Amino acid sequence: MVRIIDPIIAALKKRRTSVPIAFLSRNQTARKIYGMYSRTRGQKAFSIPDITPISVRKSQYDFERINLLLPSINREHFFGGAYTALRLFDEIIQKVHADCKIRLIITNALPDKEALKRFRDYSLSSADEDNLSKRQLILLKDYGKPSVFVTKNDKFIASAWWTAYRSQKMIQQQIKLFGQNHYRMVYIIQDFEPSFYNWSSGFALAEATYQSGIPTIAVFNSSLLKDYFNERNYVFFKEYFFEPKLNEHLKRCMDRNRASRKKKIVIYGRPSVDRNCFPLIIEALREWVLLQPLPGDWQLTSVGEKHPAVDLGNGMILKSLGKLSLEKYAELLSESAIGISFMVSPHPSYPPLEMAHSGLLTLTNAYANKNLSAFHENIVSLPVLTPNAIAETLIILTEQFVANPMVGLRGKSYMPYYTDSSCQFPFLDDLIAAW
Repeated sequence: MVRIIDPIIAALKKRRTSVPIAFLSRNQTARKIYGMYSRTRGQKAFSIPDITPISVRKSQYDFERINLLLPSINREHFFGGAYTALRLFDEIIQKVHADCKIRLIITNALPDKEALKRFRDYSLSSADEDNLSKRQLILLKDYGKPSVFVTKNDKFIASAWWTAYRSQKMIQQQIKLFGQNHYRMVYIIQDFEPSFYNWSSGFALAEATYQSGIPTIAVFNSSLLKDYFNERNYVFFKEYFFEPKLNEHLKRCMDRNRASRKKKIVIYGRPSVDRNCFPLIIEALREWVLLQPLPGDWQLTSVGEKHPAVDLGNGMILKSLGKLSLEKYAELLSESAIGISFMVSPHPSYPPLEMAHSGLLTLTNAYANKNLSAFHENIVSLPVLTPNAIAETLIILTEQFVANPMVGLRGKSYMPYYTDSSCQFPFLDDLIAAW
């Protein structure tokens, strides 16, 4: 079977258009859970709340405990990264001895009732409480200067750069408190987080967590991301990686829904997340509706984050469904023909892989060492992102679908591990031994 990307690259060299572009204003929305800087007036406007130190106090106990620092457990903040961090945490817990205690430290958002119900096997405790709970959940949101009890055997796992920063500070205090210097931190690295910010305080602080004096066991979300770090000479005490796997619940839904496809285009649209390039997608779609023969035959749907409907011109509207349940998401993919999902980052990103493996012809972007067209026959990974390149590639994909509506369902995966039942974290015994 001819790879989809080959005729597309050839066709792009031949096509030329001169459609004027009216750039959208920069979207200023920010996901609260990842907001760094205080918006209040006065001196607090220059603070960085997410790096407020967590002081430690000597526990009266000496049991072993594993701590995971998470920004939130609320469903609206439970993106792929938080879900993956908890899965890894649960796998580690199953590997350690039965007497080991566990603690979730929630740094940013107070959990709602639904979240507490999902974590009902945890004991909700005050940060000021020194107790023997087997599974403990503590919240730091309401503490101006938070403090927690630690034993000499407490170990820490960080899940985002600011949780790593605070974990490193806690370990430094732990070293002084107990006079021991053997502490190591597990750091789940799921993207190159400095690039979430401009060249700024945020960039510098995020990068600093990769250069800490605390021996760090880095666990990378994908070999692509690990290679990106290695190529830039970041060095850690130990390094492991795991590859993406299709969510089991999503896989079951997909297996039930392998129906023929409609002329539907699914966009992964998150206006508040710059690296997902929502304004660029809108500009591309505005070109596409002018170039595409009979654009009205196609239905455009945005998922991922709720936003107002967008008028694309020529009678075409992009409607937003927001963040869907796995069932609704799988249902939408099962009846759609084409997917568009961009991520300007070295992480492979989940939506393009989910779309391609669901039978959608999928348009995404290359970045640094990332080229997802090597992962699935359905994926087109553009080396350069411009509205015109995106629009013309989308026309080619629509033509391929019209010529053969089964083309996406016949696409081959080059990722046998993505849908199989093999262990996603085969390195855990080595990690625990090194910890």
